[in-house]
Amino acid sequence: MKSLTPASELPEIAAELAHDDAERAELAELFARLSAAPDATATDLARGRARLLSAVAQSDERYAPLFGKLTRFFDLSAEALRAMFERAANEANWEPGPAPWVSLFHFQGGPAVAGLDTGLVRFKKGMPHPPHRHLGDERVLILDGSYFDQEERRWYGPGDLHHMREGTQHSLQMTAERDVLLAVVMAGEIEIVGG
Repeated sequence: MKSLTPASELPEIAAELAHDDAERAELAELFARLSAAPDATATDLARGRARLLSAVAQSDERYAPLFGKLTRFFDLSAEALRAMFERAANEANWEPGPAPWVSLFHFQGGPAVAGLDTGLVRFKKGMPHPPHRHLGDERVLILDGSYFDQEERRWYGPGDLHHMREGTQHSLQMTAERDVLLAVVMAGEIEIVGG
């Protein structure tokens, strides 16, 4: 099995993904072992990948790979995004959404989205977003998890942008594997239909 990342780049990647010296050292060691073992089994690689993803998932920089999109999406600097995610890490800063399995985190975006509703929306894994109509444009950037748009017959996952225009109607089904976290910019409300 050929490595997708040159061994010379592995320590730099470990430094980017880890948020403290202990994690950096552990990831660098893991990368060194994986790159030194060309005959590593699929199980070895799967274990290494799981450890890497676990370290990244716990990091304050978990969404840093999406900061390029997020800075444009919310018109905020990387520093402002980090501060926002730090506040969002505190469950007390979230409010209940329109259904028991939905949570909302509101914050002010930059000048390009002034006057629009900006924030994060979290759906519990496996739950639906019932049929609804958009009374204004809504843009979504998927940060974590994925969902299926019933009308478009399409899956959206991390890094995908989904633009729902005013007047469109659809329903969504969240993936069963993990909670779904969305960055949202809305120009209007949504209206539940058929309920």
